[in-house]
Amino acid sequence: MNSLRWQFHDLIIEGNADDATLWHGWLASFGSLALSTAVPHLTVTFKTVASVPAPPSRPPDFQQGDLLHYFVDGDQVIAHFPRYGQLHLNLAEGWTQGQVVAAAGQTYAILEDLIAISLSPHLRRRGKFLLHAFAAADEGQAVLLVGGIGAGKTTTGLSLLNAGWQLLSNDSPVVVANGRVQRYPGVLAAYPESFAHFATMAHLAESAVGGNGRRKISVTAESIWPHVWQNEAPVRAICFPQIENRPDHALTLLAKPAALARLLPHAVEQWDKAMIPPHLRHLRQLVEAAPAFTLHLGPDVVSIPETIRSIIHKFPV
Repeated sequence: MNSLRWQFHDLIIEGNADDATLWHGWLASFGSLALSTAVPHLTVTFKTVASVPAPPSRPPDFQQGDLLHYFVDGDQVIAHFPRYGQLHLNLAEGWTQGQVVAAAGQTYAILEDLIAISLSPHLRRRGKFLLHAFAAADEGQAVLLVGGIGAGKTTTGLSLLNAGWQLLSNDSPVVVANGRVQRYPGVLAAYPESFAHFATMAHLAESAVGGNGRRKISVTAESIWPHVWQNEAPVRAICFPQIENRPDHALTLLAKPAALARLLPHAVEQWDKAMIPPHLRHLRQLVEAAPAFTLHLGPDVVSIPETIRSIIHKFPV
């Protein structure tokens, strides 16, 4: 069994895996964090099995189509993935044990999802709430980019890093109290054409030429910018990007209730009913602390940072 402990803000997280591919996923995702020998607060263990274990013999308490089913019994939770395995979470004791098939480590993005799902309920009980977003900071002030597939979130995020911004998270920044976010580790993942926009990343797109099909490329941010990570920052703007047929970029200010409504699908896990009230409080603090905008994207991705920078220093702290 491979095992390491990482310093995650004020917590120690221990990751374990009995399979080389699963372990490589742990190292790619958490390798930018400092190692620790302290007693862990949270422990996540993945073990490989030949087939997906059978789910409990009752209807799930919550499900996301045929992808993920939750079975909740107090502090004991089973997250059942019909294609990839099961996670058993003990919320009282702070551990998750996963039984996963080999495909979980071989399928794009599945292992990172398993790690986040393994950790997020535990983190919520410690005042840390994951948000599905890209987070970057300029001069110590963070911007959140929130959007679904195809909205332009990742390309916008890469444009910020290309302009010298610091990275807080590619996919899951940690929302804490008083409108602040903390770093959540992980890899950068984008289609070759997204990397091809930028000179510092064009070689990644070139390396994908001749591959089979259109697949995303995954790379650690620190392999491109060695000192790119930032641990924590106040949020100064929330942007909801959308690609449009227009000549330039533009921003439209959103009312705070509208911003909160647009954040909810990217944040709250409905099965975890006990954590919904504090989660909503943190999100409300976020939209009170930072103005929110629809970011209308034109074709010139390199100029996006200047458009966003024009707003984050405009509004008072």
